[in-house]
Amino acid sequence: MKELCRILIVDDEYILRQGIKHLLNWEKEGFEIIGEASNGEEALGLIEKLKPHIIISDVVMPVMDGVDLAKIIKSRYPELQMVILSGYSDFDYVKNTFKYGVNDYILKPKLDPNELLSLLKDTASNILNLSLSPSDDDSTLNINSILSKLVSGFSVDYDSNTINNLFDKDSFMLIAFDLKTLEASNKLASLNLTLTLSNAAKLTLNTSYYYEINLNNDFFLLLINYESKNNHTILQQINSLLSETSTKVHQSFAVISKAFSSIYRLPEVYNDEIKPLFGYRFYFKNETLISNDNLPVINTSDKFDYKYYSDQIYMLNISTALNYLKDQVQHIIHSCSLNEFELKTLTQNALYNIINILDELGFTLEEMSSLKRSYFHKIDEARFSEDLVELLNKISEEIIELLSQHQSSMNDQIINKIIEYISKHYDEQLSLKELADKFHFNYYYLSSYFSSHNSEGFSEYLNKVRVEKAAELLRNEAIPVSEICYKVGYSDHSYFCKVFKKFKKLTPSKFRKNILNNKRGSFV
Repeated sequence: MKELCRILIVDDEYILRQGIKHLLNWEKEGFEIIGEASNGEEALGLIEKLKPHIIISDVVMPVMDGVDLAKIIKSRYPELQMVILSGYSDFDYVKNTFKYGVNDYILKPKLDPNELLSLLKDTASNILNLSLSPSDDDSTLNINSILSKLVSGFSVDYDSNTINNLFDKDSFMLIAFDLKTLEASNKLASLNLTLTLSNAAKLTLNTSYYYEINLNNDFFLLLINYESKNNHTILQQINSLLSETSTKVHQSFAVISKAFSSIYRLPEVYNDEIKPLFGYRFYFKNETLISNDNLPVINTSDKFDYKYYSDQIYMLNISTALNYLKDQVQHIIHSCSLNEFELKTLTQNALYNIINILDELGFTLEEMSSLKRSYFHKIDEARFSEDLVELLNKISEEIIELLSQHQSSMNDQIINKIIEYISKHYDEQLSLKELADKFHFNYYYLSSYFSSHNSEGFSEYLNKVRVEKAAELLRNEAIPVSEICYKVGYSDHSYFCKVFKKFKKLTPSKFRKNILNNKRGSFV
């Protein structure tokens, strides 16, 4: 069997790496894409493991760029061939790479399949003991390449009969391991995990038709093609695979699709079923495999009531608000109605609302602001739903404790704000409803709140303020009593007189007459 020329792609743009992988039928041309890295440092970690013949590398990358990579390759691996990718503006970088033995370069904006192929063939001709043997025979067809293209949404260069002959069983099942949540801290660790999982598959799926899909370094994918009548046997083998994997890989976890009947549904199954399932790993701490069958039926009518929650905060019923939040989080966990990201975002937004509304009401608590950063980071770091519940309970206790230290001053500030507002707007058609809307209180709650924090009820206090203002205006005999009535917020003159007499024991007219008499008497 002929040896293929092995290529490693190094570029920080995922889309470009995928584009190059699927640009040509590489195996048919005598090449093989053996791996990819997002920067020079990752590439160096893979070279020893993958032993490429040619590296196609971007020149401008984070961590380690193409120039530094070329310098190290020339020193450590002089036999390695290197081709540089660049933009028009990167040519100064490109010139620097040639002194480190780079073979050639190609412009990204002009990345043409035939031009790239021609350049790589010329580069491969420099490799000792390697002879490219391109073939037009379909025997060179690489199944992994076809599956990688299909699952990535790229078109394949083969007719449907060829594809159907390759996958001739009537059922498919897709299994995926999320390498990011395992032990893969870098590309090399990811590669080692992939090899471990691959060996486990060979051991346990040895009587089935299965294919590994080399998609990227985030997921390890297995596609099983089988006869539907053997479904029970396949599930037994999958359980054996998971058992074998769990002994080799710490915290092994996989998701599995429902059976599907057409290979052309592969991208749909991957994007709409497999990838979303990983978002629910958060709820299944002790499970090694989940499918859509594990998820309960979602009741979309039962949603978080932000208005109720905000109202409780505005009324300073912080304990009630936090208890509601904790109950809702528990409900979401039980129903799996949100994925991990959505639940964490809801929790963070709800906690932020407490801080935001307290600020809006004028209570700027420095301790709360500093705790916010800590809370949000810890919520992001919560690995499983149990961790989030425990953390939320702790956060709630801290918030309640902090607010209890300020509760008395907060209550005083609220009642002072309401009283200040009344003193400035007493001459308007002021009502308890207007105050409730202004200060985000429930109407009935505000009535009780006002009475419990003031010696009079709202109406009594408003009348008292208006009468005192009227008494001041009555000292000016140039202002008619009827006009004073309107100046202090009353539209009914007789009602004004009645209220005034209740507080001052005199009608407005007699009150003014006494004032005038006292003034005159003082001059006698």
